[in-house]
Amino acid sequence: MTAPAVVPAALLFDLDGTLADSFEGIQYALNAALRDEGFPERDLEWVKTHVGRGAPALVLDAVGAGAGEVNARRVGVRFADRYHASYLERTPVLPGAREALELAWVRTCGKVAVISNKYERFSREWLRHVGLAEFVARVVGPDTFGVRKPDPGAVLPVLDGFGVAPADALFVGDMEVDVAAALGVGAPVVGVSPAEGDRERLLAAGATAVIAGLGELPAWLAENGRGWRYDGPAARKGRP
Repeated sequence: MTAPAVVPAALLFDLDGTLADSFEGIQYALNAALRDEGFPERDLEWVKTHVGRGAPALVLDAVGAGAGEVNARRVGVRFADRYHASYLERTPVLPGAREALELAWVRTCGKVAVISNKYERFSREWLRHVGLAEFVARVVGPDTFGVRKPDPGAVLPVLDGFGVAPADALFVGDMEVDVAAALGVGAPVVGVSPAEGDRERLLAAGATAVIAGLGELPAWLAENGRGWRYDGPAARKGRP
């Protein structure tokens, strides 16, 4: 196989907490569902530490082990209804996300994917809603291949489709599940978090590096990749 012109030759991004400021929207829908079913609400920090494994796991954690399957299912249905009705308006783009995606799209010639534990349709809808869909070639959710991160089956088909070896790709995410997904296929991973405790946690999980936000990703790629450059705003249309 011919060596890629740039390494990383493909970039795989998580969605919630990486590209999307999702937590308040999730908290809003979750607390509405919990309140409707008579369960105590959860604060924002609780939500931030329990997302990432998909909605069913989040709801089970929120209602508690003793709530019973029927109650958990009722909360889950209400949460899904509330979230799907409100998430587009309550989920802004995180700073630096647009520039990072556009730079990745240009420099990799379109080998950019979003791999999330949110269902594919909802990730696609959000990307279109905020105007980022044009910079993403592939969107993956747990319904795409029938598995969730960190299962390698959520990642390897994307890399196979891009024709990029895992070691020549880069995963970018804010949770340990993203680190595990990358390491599970042999890909390096850059964690994203402004909080010192989160940075330590991601490094301990095996992240190659941790940046405070996606605004730092272009410079990190230029310094740590091969064949990358960054000379200002990512909104440059020319190919390398």
